[in-house]
Amino acid sequence: MTRKVLAGAFLFFFAAGVCQAGWLEDTITNAGKRLGERAINEAGSGAYKGAKDAATGTGKDSTGRPATGRAGGADSGQAAKQPAGQPAASGSDAAGSGPAGPSSGAVSIEEAETIYAKYDFVPGDKTIYFDDFSDTDVGEFPRKWTLTGPKEGGNNSVEVVEFQGKRYLRTVPAQKGKAQSGSTQYIRLDQKGDMPEKFTVEFDAVFANIGTTNYHNFYRLFLLDNDRAFPGAKRPGVLLFSGRLSESANTRNELDLSDGKPHRVQVSVNGTFVKAYVDQQRVINDPDGIKRPIKLIGVSMGTPNRMQSDRVMFTNFRVAEGGKDIKSALGTDGKIVTHGILFDTGRDVLKAESLPTLKMILGLLNGDAGLRFSIEGHTDSQGSREINQPLSERRSAAVRAWLMGKGIDEARLKTAGFGDSQPIDTNTTAEGRANNRRVEFVKF
Repeated sequence: MTRKVLAGAFLFFFAAGVCQAGWLEDTITNAGKRLGERAINEAGSGAYKGAKDAATGTGKDSTGRPATGRAGGADSGQAAKQPAGQPAASGSDAAGSGPAGPSSGAVSIEEAETIYAKYDFVPGDKTIYFDDFSDTDVGEFPRKWTLTGPKEGGNNSVEVVEFQGKRYLRTVPAQKGKAQSGSTQYIRLDQKGDMPEKFTVEFDAVFANIGTTNYHNFYRLFLLDNDRAFPGAKRPGVLLFSGRLSESANTRNELDLSDGKPHRVQVSVNGTFVKAYVDQQRVINDPDGIKRPIKLIGVSMGTPNRMQSDRVMFTNFRVAEGGKDIKSALGTDGKIVTHGILFDTGRDVLKAESLPTLKMILGLLNGDAGLRFSIEGHTDSQGSREINQPLSERRSAAVRAWLMGKGIDEARLKTAGFGDSQPIDTNTTAEGRANNRRVEFVKF
């Protein structure tokens, strides 16, 4: 049975009124046994969404426009066509791109400048841990994570799945009529003692309504000592995120993002002070939200009252140490290494998440009329050099254009792209590759 036939069959049965949540999961599972893991991965995801939208009338967003997804458009569609486990032709590793965040289509960088005045998140500049599940087979559990026991967080029925061209760790949907289990998993952190005084955590989480608009899936980020928290605990070091609200030990902020799409969660820690952002909105600002030391980092995910949902999943989990003050780095090294200037996969359009880092560079240039920068893009070793090299050059040019648009004289800025020829870390690990993907500002 071809993928087109399979997709057509899904649509036919849904149009005929056979629209039950459990039935679709069972159908995909049974078809997967016949087609094999990769076929259901490629055909099932698109057919599932298309059939479900056609049957439920959810093919439009809240504004009435077609629901293409915040990561949608050409890039998202092209990425979904890539063979499982293979990088896109241009990769997410061209100059300074990092993982392609799902919220890139939410607002442009120009809109973010006026909408999100309080958005000041700058990712740590040294990656300690990174996992986008690209090296884990669909249906398996990722080896870079460890599960808790039932007393510490649930039944832990989880697996890696393909969604919108990327891989996610998902809580396995319950069978029809059954209660769904949540899960709690911790990263295998190669860290002795307390975490650095300053560090950041980022991940992409899918926020969705469940059944009605009154129920939402949720994620809890754990930043704890050795005592593992029960998922429902409200205490320092436990941060709650959902499409309805975000919460820390001492703060609470309402949201309206339960659209079934991925959203970028970003957390910065400085001592006991924690700030958190969802799609450039600051949702947590708690001076006592963390208790030191921090030796465990994990994620709990689930649904209220163990309700059924196929959208409880996250990816692109990154932990990074906060680095030198940029002025200090410039004085001692003669350059600034940044990991916070981001682009969508295969494109040279700046993402809104880049704004705080760009503003820091702009502040330096405005404060010193004699300062000049060579803007230099670097990649990891994955993907095609023939594509990534010119792409890195275009991305460096995009940064230069943004700074010039803020009044910086073009004579003070030049650009270069170096591909993977100047690594600062190994290319054999996900963490090393994340460190190699960067944009540097070198004095000249």
